[in-house]
Amino acid sequence: ATGFSTPSCITTNSQFRIIQPLHAETRPPKTTTTTTTTTIINRQSAIQKMAFVIPLLWSSSPVPKQPANAKSKAGSNITPEAAVASLKKSREELELVSKKYLPKKDYTGMREYLADGALNLNRYEENATALLTSKALDAESKKEIGTIRRYGVGADVIIMYGGLKAEIEEENEAPDFNTVKSAIRRTMDSLDEIILICRSNGL
Repeated sequence: ATGFSTPSCITTNSQFRIIQPLHAETRPPKTTTTTTTTTIINRQSAIQKMAFVIPLLWSSSPVPKQPANAKSKAGSNITPEAAVASLKKSREELELVSKKYLPKKDYTGMREYLADGALNLNRYEENATALLTSKALDAESKKEIGTIRRYGVGADVIIMYGGLKAEIEEENEAPDFNTVKSAIRRTMDSLDEIILICRSNGL
């Protein structure tokens, strides 16, 4: 993975709400009824707590099987221009979610829509890889985007989108409206930042 640092334009103290039962942490049962607790954690903590969970969330959508060597070539056949176009479409897909499903609290419809492996949203990582391995971006821009393992605005996209999908999972009978709304908004904002970075590099 490409290593990168936090862009100066990002506020590291911004917060993201994550429902505890969605994490791999286990706690001894208190009574016959388990109470869901909501914890506010900062973005750095989110990365530490979710880095091992996000790949599972991201891969939950049905996608065609790939050859064994596909991972090493991820993004290698995607041009930087095509990658940026996909990021813009990803934002449009989130816009649709926020207008079509969110107002009606149609979490089932939202979940089914986001489960489509053909969505640009679900191909973020391969498009980001195409950008980060290309010569179209300068070194500083690549640092600003970063990855899930080395902090950057790209990690925000993965964390926030992963949190959105986790919140509307079928097992969660009562998704929190504000958490869903915030995750959609923050994912869109992060995509906007990446698109702006690409634009500053002539893409």
